[in-house]
Amino acid sequence: MKVLIFLGPGGVGKTTISAAAAIEISKKYKTILITIDPAQRLKSALSIKIDEIRQINKNLWVTQVNKKDEFLRFIEKYGISDIKNSKLFDIAAGMLPSEEYSAFLKIQELYEKDFDFMVVDTPPSSKFISFLDAPRKILNLFETDAIRYFLDIAAFGGRKLSGPLSLAGKILGLDFIVEFAKFLGNLRGVFDKMQQISHEAEKILRSEETYFVGVSIPYDNKIGELMSIMKETEQRRLEIKSVIINRFLNFTEDGVPINSPKSVEEFHRKLFSLSQKQRLEIKNKLELKNYKVFLIEDFFEDIVSYEKLEDFARKAKFSDFFSSILHFAP
Repeated sequence: MKVLIFLGPGGVGKTTISAAAAIEISKKYKTILITIDPAQRLKSALSIKIDEIRQINKNLWVTQVNKKDEFLRFIEKYGISDIKNSKLFDIAAGMLPSEEYSAFLKIQELYEKDFDFMVVDTPPSSKFISFLDAPRKILNLFETDAIRYFLDIAAFGGRKLSGPLSLAGKILGLDFIVEFAKFLGNLRGVFDKMQQISHEAEKILRSEETYFVGVSIPYDNKIGELMSIMKETEQRRLEIKSVIINRFLNFTEDGVPINSPKSVEEFHRKLFSLSQKQRLEIKNKLELKNYKVFLIEDFFEDIVSYEKLEDFARKAKFSDFFSSILHFAP
């Protein structure tokens, strides 16, 4: 399976690009589109309700990540569902797997299914870096002093309470503290599986079949923000070769903006010099660093349906872009 991961700052049209890319690829290949952005903008882009895995067309399915649901599916899948019977399940489900790690539970589940492509819409900036770091963070989960302390309590049946927890035991009740400690002790089985999936997630991220594509717009220092994200990504030895610059204002030779409504043509003529300046900035910042850059013009349209996404992919000539970076011809 090939995996296409879109990354970048917020507000640059990353979800629209991801959805349009999935639509384009699905014309020839069985494709799953997953959003791990807590803002869940994919619902708006497709104008549909997304529950579980939903089929959109013959070759395209979409889904999103729900932190608690992913954890519940995870413990049921691996035969450790007794944990959910504890009254502490809701607390633990909220405490243990981060939103980003829950995304890897979903990605790993989908990775085992019969898809040709997985397109991943990621959260903005620092949240994306947290997504990359989630597998390694979970590997260290049970090494924290707090978790080890509770596991120690479980081993002694609650007889080893001291300090703040001794006071907590008096307030909340010893039974509650002991149950919580035993619950953490039972989570060792969960942890073993989470550790295994974390290693598998690392393999997916570093696979030669996984492609990272940066997305930005040429305004509001978004390119600078994207460069910062890409630098942190590459520090983790993950390679990014391609960048999409969305909503780029393009002009004819006499300065008339392409795709612009007639009512604002005169105003946009004044932006011609700005457009040229932005081209130079993009070339200096990105192309000189050997990124393959793909400019998408601003089409001045709200994209809020499958049909509009399909039209956007056609106008943006996504087929040319993906054939160049993924080495196939949709």
